[in-house]
Amino acid sequence: MKNCLSKQHLRHLKIINLLYDNKNMTLDKISFTLGFNSRTLRKDIEQINDYAAPIEILSSKNGFYTYIPMNYNINYLYAAILHDSTEFSLIEEIFFNENHSIDSLSEKLFISSSTLRRTISYLNKTLKKKKIKISSQPLLLTGDESEICNLIIHVMEEKYGISNIPFPKIQIGALDKILTWVAKGNGQQMDFCELNRLRLWIMIILTRVRNGHIQSKDAKFPEGVDTSLLKNKVLTGLFKSVFKIELTEPVAYSLFGVFIHTKFAFNYEHLEELIASDNAVKISVEKNQQLLDTLSNKLEIPIENKEHILINIYNTAVLSSNLSSENYILYNSHQALVHRITNQHPYFTDILNETLKKIFGSSGYNKNRRDTLTYMLLTHWRNLAIHLQQGTPTVNVFILLDTDIEHMELIKDELYVQFDNKFNISITEEFTLSAFKKKASMYDIVVTNIPGLSFKNDAMVVCISMFPTPLDIKNLQNCYEKLTSASEN
Repeated sequence: MKNCLSKQHLRHLKIINLLYDNKNMTLDKISFTLGFNSRTLRKDIEQINDYAAPIEILSSKNGFYTYIPMNYNINYLYAAILHDSTEFSLIEEIFFNENHSIDSLSEKLFISSSTLRRTISYLNKTLKKKKIKISSQPLLLTGDESEICNLIIHVMEEKYGISNIPFPKIQIGALDKILTWVAKGNGQQMDFCELNRLRLWIMIILTRVRNGHIQSKDAKFPEGVDTSLLKNKVLTGLFKSVFKIELTEPVAYSLFGVFIHTKFAFNYEHLEELIASDNAVKISVEKNQQLLDTLSNKLEIPIENKEHILINIYNTAVLSSNLSSENYILYNSHQALVHRITNQHPYFTDILNETLKKIFGSSGYNKNRRDTLTYMLLTHWRNLAIHLQQGTPTVNVFILLDTDIEHMELIKDELYVQFDNKFNISITEEFTLSAFKKKASMYDIVVTNIPGLSFKNDAMVVCISMFPTPLDIKNLQNCYEKLTSASEN
């Protein structure tokens, strides 16, 4: 959905992504890589710095780089783009306020009426792929309701964060009491993240219900679902006073129906009931069980919380089955985490992809679904990260400094801190350089402070300062990645 951005903000996004992945790039290199002229780049960087503070794109003698204060992260930068974007502000304003005219909305967004009409036309070309349209007479979001809600959910998540959504506190407080009652009645336990995501989801659906876009007049909750909420006069009265509509069964079904008609499993016992009554659910769960068992066997890592993982994989699949493949606007946080961890443990990704293809076929998992599944495995599979780290390939490192043994021990301790169990580290016991050179073939990397040292074998030499600098650590990391990637190939 990033294509909803203006051409200017799309350029900003490319600059931000490039400089986040590549530090200290010259203006000429940025210009060549992105295909923008230097004058445009300088202007774009000034504009980014205006709306993204305290994050800045700065320049040094080595080139441009992104400065992010330690109490901020890259998410803030993407949120800043969305806050500055007229296009996404327009979508959000129409979602919240359906009483706008062209004139009143253009005044709200500080743009002319003609610019607003052009922006709506521009957005509709992109939104058409999602079966969404911005109607101008009156100004409404129309089309596929599930896609509209999905769009707004991801805009809110990336723009505000799930714990800071832009709804009145009195409404959030009332909804929390209702969600607590519903979760308890249906045996559903929620953590902080799940509660915040569900709160956002329901508030967006509720806004659409109040504006008359979601109707479930004939909907009935199936047996087994606790509906005592509808008989609770305190909570239904609170709902009416805060949201100005009656909490009837059709309204409740509109809010929670997505978890019913998609065969969402409220807990593992409920999932077992669905398996017994629906063959499609049975096949899906059996394949997921086969996936987990195969991964566990190939990785030789036990699964201590298999039921928990199964229900989360299943529910994620059913909730996303009627939505488009993109589950983000500007920043795919799942993909970012997956990329970071699987770069450290590429064999995990290889085994997962091979297993997915064998069980689900070549078309079973597209890239976004695979990233989401990988994210879920990495975060939900108890102790998986620890086991992967223990299985990380190691290289033999030798420390050879023209200093005393205590100094070399200090460097050894520092490298253990920096590289954990990636390095098998030894300290010289030889008294001469020539004697050591005869043993150099035993090591993959030699860490030294002697400039220009080299060996006839393939050992990599990293010359460090008296104490490793960030550049020294980076050089060692590069050596490790080259050695481990070469051994895997």
